[in-house]
Amino acid sequence: MQLAYRIPNRAQAGTRAAKWINPDKNEILIPNAEAAHAQIRALEKALKPGISKNRRAELLIARAMIFEALGTPDMLKAAQDAWDCTKTAITAHLMAVAHHHLGDIPKACDFYYKAHAYPHEAGFSIDLAYTQALLFEGRWTEAHKETLKLKKRMVYAAYLPEWDQKPCKELSLISEGGFGDLIHTGRWIPILREMVDHLTVYLPPYFFQSGFVDMFRRQKWCPEIKLLTEVPQKIPAVGFFDLPAVFNVQPDNIPEPLTFEPDPERAKYFKKYINPPEIRTRPYVGICWGARAMETPLVAAGIYRSLTEKQTEQILASGFDRVKFVKLQKDGLDEFMHPMIRPVISSWEDTAAIIKNLDFVITVDTAVAHLAASMGKETWIVLSGALDWKFGLSEFTCPWYPSMKVFKNNGWGFDNSVRTVCQTLQERAGPQI
Repeated sequence: MQLAYRIPNRAQAGTRAAKWINPDKNEILIPNAEAAHAQIRALEKALKPGISKNRRAELLIARAMIFEALGTPDMLKAAQDAWDCTKTAITAHLMAVAHHHLGDIPKACDFYYKAHAYPHEAGFSIDLAYTQALLFEGRWTEAHKETLKLKKRMVYAAYLPEWDQKPCKELSLISEGGFGDLIHTGRWIPILREMVDHLTVYLPPYFFQSGFVDMFRRQKWCPEIKLLTEVPQKIPAVGFFDLPAVFNVQPDNIPEPLTFEPDPERAKYFKKYINPPEIRTRPYVGICWGARAMETPLVAAGIYRSLTEKQTEQILASGFDRVKFVKLQKDGLDEFMHPMIRPVISSWEDTAAIIKNLDFVITVDTAVAHLAASMGKETWIVLSGALDWKFGLSEFTCPWYPSMKVFKNNGWGFDNSVRTVCQTLQERAGPQI
């Protein structure tokens, strides 16, 4: 039994969108959190005494999967019930994800390994999670080998020639992930440009529509960029997510981040708007509290990659009399009680220009964090218990960005990391002004 999500306002053409709206025969369609809880109640009602073990296992697994989709602390108990009933790759994976969300990374890794060891159909979720567990525990070489195996199942690898990792005349670099992923893995672009005569990056339309491509093209290291629909079928190709594995990156040989310089005119405009020097009396701090939730549509704020209004308000309250907060959140209105400079952000060009004029940035795990850190700004990244592998197991530092300060929650949600940010902000900003 599988889950299918209906994503509001995403009825564009394509297999993935169609699958969200039209589930297969054995899938459960869950359009929102209310429907998810209703489905959980229906599954629990069906767990009657006397049903077969196979049926019980099926119901418990479906229940645990829905709790996982919601991201609530109940997911651990639901996963444990399924695991106690039947020990399989699926139930081990459910246990791993639950422990991961609750911030117990060592235990999560143990179950990720179990899930991969049990017989399972080769699939993206279990195998990808296994590589992340290897990365968390510093087994990077093993993880890279698994990553390159996963590449064989990526869509582009099915019809494009595989790059042999040697110097060549032409190479296509194929989009994978979101804005932050491209900034993070794009650090190999200058290296690739030294290896091939002509490098072309292929990106989906929304990278062009958001001003992201304009920001990239402004940089000296930027190669030619074209639409993903223009990928030539006879040119060797490699994906952005393949690059760490292709170059066998280790903690001691990570390339420097990409450097970004914003449009000088925009930077000049925002300097006058945000922090005119004649009245500047305190640090100017950018704040970004939310990330897109395309892959986790049922997860509420305060759990995975977005703060709740209350958590954001805590940060604002702890520093509003010591710093000038500047909103870096592009989308949505806010009604926060504490003062904040709210520039109009129309594109990534604006975001980069604003960051240029800040003293430091406080942000959740989203593309703003990657951009600010790549620009060399002191960047405080606020993480939930369900942190990504790239932030590792060590405290406070991130090997990928020298200017990044990491605030880990070490538990479910964000409450602990937000509390530490508030304390550090008061110490960092100095006395009240």
